Amino acid sequence: MQQSSFPFYCYTGHRQPTINNFLTMNNNLQVQRHELKYYINQIDYQSAKSVLSQLMKQDSHQTNSSGYFIRSLYLDDLYDNSVEEKLAGIEKRDKYRLRIYDCKQNWVKLERKRKNGNFVNKTTTIITKREALHIINGQYKELAKNYHNPDTYSIYYDFCQKYFHPVCIVDYYRDVFMLDYNDIRITFDKQLRCNNENYDLFNPHLFTEPLMRPEIIVMEIKFNHFLPAWFKNIIHLESVTASAVSKYCQSRMHTKEYYFD
Repeated sequence: MQQSSFPFYCYTGHRQPTINNFLTMNNNLQVQRHELKYYINQIDYQSAKSVLSQLMKQDSHQTNSSGYFIRSLYLDDLYDNSVEEKLAGIEKRDKYRLRIYDCKQNWVKLERKRKNGNFVNKTTTIITKREALHIINGQYKELAKNYHNPDTYSIYYDFCQKYFHPVCIVDYYRDVFMLDYNDIRITFDKQLRCNNENYDLFNPHLFTEPLMRPEIIVMEIKFNHFLPAWFKNIIHLESVTASAVSKYCQSRMHTKEYYFD
């Protein structure tokens, strides 16, 4: 398979993000919104990007056309319920991950995405690098000790009850466009790569393999309540079909652990 055209060491191509870029009041954030996902090709991507760049603003973390780097380490329980429920088409399910934007970061996003159909509730807690390493090693006590909000304690309870552990890392570059109206956010994820054996989250030289063909782009449309009719026409959604895209499941299937029936 063709190798990535981007260098997949943890150099982001943008200014290194800080905690204050994401959370201004405290270290916990909860977001509820709709998500639609599509596979598109390079031609559709360039066409959509050309239109969106005239109507929407780009993410402030992005300073070049390549987008910014994202690395997610996914965790699952002993019975692989997160991936099993996704593949079985269960409407209500949870997914857990640690996320960074640069291997030099000293903080990490701990996230739980609680999905119900197309509606997503995402809880984000900013934790330290040290705490993230403890989670990777199966040590969760610091979550209960250092974070006293109900959402983070709920994640801690899940981790302890079901023994969550790392199962894969997914790297990619993200191109983002935003519109204040209805908090619409369009993301284009490209050059996806994965590693299902090494969970060294902060390793700038982590070996990863291509997750899908390099010409395939994952487009996600996120919004609070509804998409206006004119917006759908602008990016020609009638020419593509919404898909149950999951970078996590794609990564697990990459090593032939799971197959669709």
